[in-house]
Amino acid sequence: MNFQVIYPEEFEIQAQRVSYILEKVYCYGSKSLNFNPRKVSVILHTHTVNSNGLVAWAPKRIELFTTPNQQIYAQDWLEQLGVHEFRHLVQMDKIQSELPGLLTALLGQQAAAIVVGAYLPFWFLEGDAVVTETALSNSGRGRLASFSMDYRAQLIEKGKYSFDKAYLGSYKDYVTDYYGLGYWMVGKSREEFGSKIWSDAIKKIGRQPLMLTPLNSSLKKSTGLSTKQMYSGIFDNLTKGWKQNLLSMSTDSISIVSPARKNHTRYLYPKIYKDSILFAYRTSLDDIGRFVLINPDKTEKLIYTPGSILEESVSITKKLIIFD
Repeated sequence: MNFQVIYPEEFEIQAQRVSYILEKVYCYGSKSLNFNPRKVSVILHTHTVNSNGLVAWAPKRIELFTTPNQQIYAQDWLEQLGVHEFRHLVQMDKIQSELPGLLTALLGQQAAAIVVGAYLPFWFLEGDAVVTETALSNSGRGRLASFSMDYRAQLIEKGKYSFDKAYLGSYKDYVTDYYGLGYWMVGKSREEFGSKIWSDAIKKIGRQPLMLTPLNSSLKKSTGLSTKQMYSGIFDNLTKGWKQNLLSMSTDSISIVSPARKNHTRYLYPKIYKDSILFAYRTSLDDIGRFVLINPDKTEKLIYTPGSILEESVSITKKLIIFD
């Protein structure tokens, strides 16, 4: 057994499923990084409204929040968690195994956490895991139109941002998160250069933790491209392909129902209220989240400012708004 699963007694049957899923993915989820992780504890949180998972170091563990996401795609939630979080385990444990012995003797498992935090960007960690969850299932975020929607809109309308802006974000423009950036960076680079480039990159980061830019150096050696050059080539190709795809489609006439606003604004969880009025949760770069009603003439009425809420938890009836 490669996993110690820790859970409440009443979750026995599902815990056995988790154990089976993790053992099954062990054979496949580690292959492209060429590393089999060592035994790890898996903690199941079964009494929570959170839908998430994480891999943490010092002490090394996987934590899974077993309540399914309300907007989960066509994938069993426990399988989704097993594949995605196991890939994070492979990334972290491979770094740990490559570190100089003196460093691990002095710092223990914290050495891997420090090196990963310093040299492995979030776009790689999450992008590589999303590529894995997509490749090893019949679903995964990489297959969702909504997952690529933001990048399609940005690249066709505004073009490619600089790499730093694409990763670090902006207070001026909406920038999609590093999950999308990482998925396209890791996935498209593997298509062109093979998965070995990322296995070699992790190995170099682990073995030479005092280098200033070990990831960039490894990619340059494997592909002849820096990280920024790789980003530029990948997103130039995506822009070209998506523009051609858009030109080949016939688009029905559309109506914009929300008022024009200066800063990027999102209207989430829209519901029709009293036939012609639109209810939504409005968020923007310069304002906190608020519940609003949008009239047919595009005027807005503020209903309530709920403060911090759990996303994907908003619903409305004729007389009530319900949220966490």
